[in-house]
Amino acid sequence: MTIPADTTVTVRMIDAVNSETSRTGQTYRASLDEPIVVDGREVAPRGADVMTKLVADQNSGKIQGKTVLTLALSTITINGVPMDVTSFDVQTASGSRGARSAKVIGGTAALGAVIGAIAGGGKGAAIGAGSGAAVGTGAEVLTGGQKVNIPSETRLVFRLQNPVRL
Repeated sequence: MTIPADTTVTVRMIDAVNSETSRTGQTYRASLDEPIVVDGREVAPRGADVMTKLVADQNSGKIQGKTVLTLALSTITINGVPMDVTSFDVQTASGSRGARSAKVIGGTAALGAVIGAIAGGGKGAAIGAGSGAAVGTGAEVLTGGQKVNIPSETRLVFRLQNPVRL
C-alpha cells in the first residue's frame, strides 16, 4: 500500500517551537490529529507519533522584516515503524516589523516635537521631532525583533510531497 503524494496530514504539536530558542534542524514531537485514510482504509490512526523538523528559522531585522519559522514533516510512525516522509513546508510568521517600527518611531517623533515646542517654540519642535525619532529608532533596535511561538497543542496541516510506501 502507498500513501499518495499530496495527501493531507494534520498534526497536533506536542512540543512547542519558539523562535528565541529553536534552531534549524531541531526536531519536535507531534501526533496525528486526524487518521490518514487511503482508498477508504485507515493506514495511520489518530494519535500516531509524528516528528517535525525546523527547516528554516528567519529572524526579523532590527527595524523591519518578519520572523518566520518553517516546519516540515520528518517521520510518521505507522504500525510501530517510523516512516521517513517528505512534506511541503508550513510557515508561521510574526507581524511585519516595519509597520511596528514606523508606529514606534513616528510616535516618539511626535512626542519629541511636543516637548520641543513647549521648551523652545517652532525651532524647538523641529529639534524635538528629530530627537524623538532617534530615540524611537534606538528603542526598536533594543527590542531585538519579533518573536514567533508555536505552542503545544497547535494544529498544523502538511501535504505530502512524495508518496510513502508502507
